[in-house]
Amino acid sequence: MAMRPRVELIPIFEDNYVFMLIDDERKEVVAVDPGETAAVSKYLEDNSLKLAGILLTHHHNDHIGGVKGLIGKHPAPVYAPQKNQNQINSADHWVKEGDTISVGPFEFSVLELPGHTLGHVAFWNDTYKWLFSGDVLFGLGCGRLFEGTYEQMYNSLQRIKELPAETLIYCTHEYTETNLQFCKMLCNLDNSPITGDDEDLELYENELMNRRDIGLPSVPLKLSIERKVNPFLLAHSVNQFAYLRDLRNKQ
Repeated sequence: MAMRPRVELIPIFEDNYVFMLIDDERKEVVAVDPGETAAVSKYLEDNSLKLAGILLTHHHNDHIGGVKGLIGKHPAPVYAPQKNQNQINSADHWVKEGDTISVGPFEFSVLELPGHTLGHVAFWNDTYKWLFSGDVLFGLGCGRLFEGTYEQMYNSLQRIKELPAETLIYCTHEYTETNLQFCKMLCNLDNSPITGDDEDLELYENELMNRRDIGLPSVPLKLSIERKVNPFLLAHSVNQFAYLRDLRNKQ
């Protein structure tokens, strides 16, 4: 029986992850958002893996800072958002909405999800229902708006929300515990945009804390669960989303 490909997480900086999509039979790996070189290069060498390609979701340095050093040691194609050609000088393939790309043993559809940045993309693998979403959606939260509008980010989140329920979301930061405190605060507000059941949030908290207590990440997120408890996915309008995002910025 063929071995199912898997995703490994490499922690970098304070709260970033680099995702390593591994095909054990071919000994190939695709790296997503390598913000630094050393940890990724060491992983490749320690596990005798060949780098088949690099996927970049947006131009922030904590997502692209390791690319040059990495391809210097492990040459591979680099795929980046077409709208970020002026900000990313280490890519050789430019992707946009609707593109389908094959990288090593994996195939991805490209989704443009502006809001956090104007050029932000996500990479969707339909075979395994994996979404590599960069900084658009987080556990119980969403990314800050550095370049885009509230409407753009709201619409981007709606697109994620419409993906299959079994989708696993690989977001690039471990913010879930902090976002949990924000959700608890929201639950105590009158007319809170959270419309999910309090019991769902309690179950989420229990599982999250059990994982974090033994040093496991909260990522990947289960879309079926985020739909029930993530306030930014529960917002019913752009105005409601903007209210939430402004409130979260103050926390």
